[in-house]
Amino acid sequence: MNSFAKRALGATLVLAIAAPVYAGSPSEPVIEPVPTPIAVTPSSDWTGGYVGVQLGYGELTEDLEGDGMIGGIAAGYDWDLGDWVVGIGADVNLGDISTDAGDLDSLTRLKVRGGYDFGGTMLYATTGASYADSGDFGNSWGYFGGIGVEHMLDDAWSLTGEVAVHQFDDFNDYDQVNATTATVGLNYRF
Repeated sequence: MNSFAKRALGATLVLAIAAPVYAGSPSEPVIEPVPTPIAVTPSSDWTGGYVGVQLGYGELTEDLEGDGMIGGIAAGYDWDLGDWVVGIGADVNLGDISTDAGDLDSLTRLKVRGGYDFGGTMLYATTGASYADSGDFGNSWGYFGGIGVEHMLDDAWSLTGEVAVHQFDDFNDYDQVNATTATVGLNYRF
């Protein structure tokens, strides 16, 4: 047997042995489906209590002028009525709003709010009683109104931002004092 015949016989044997391996192979590659990730969105149920912290800026105008940083704590309870949310709350802000007459030390509020539920975000309006206290020039009750937005990060945590205008009509020797506050906060909801 010559060398060409030996090679041809060897190649034939290799193909004969390998043919059964390829015989059952599919003609097209198998494509397995990949699971699609599902985004987890926070619950949009606003019903429940909350406590939180806030930080912001306050400015006094009219008969007493000054500005400075404020910060404090907040607590409240909301009721989710479908597309609408109503709630009650209170907050205490300490600060160092400096004026020519001295410093405004604290601003406390009792409030109600109502807003529209956009799912995980609520746009709201708020109003209520406001109490300002200063060791330098006394204290006064007033009222306020404001707007804000709150966004749920998950079922337990939410971010909030609010702008409010406070009016005090009789602040001891000053006829009228207006305070504008802008705050951002972090609430724990339960």
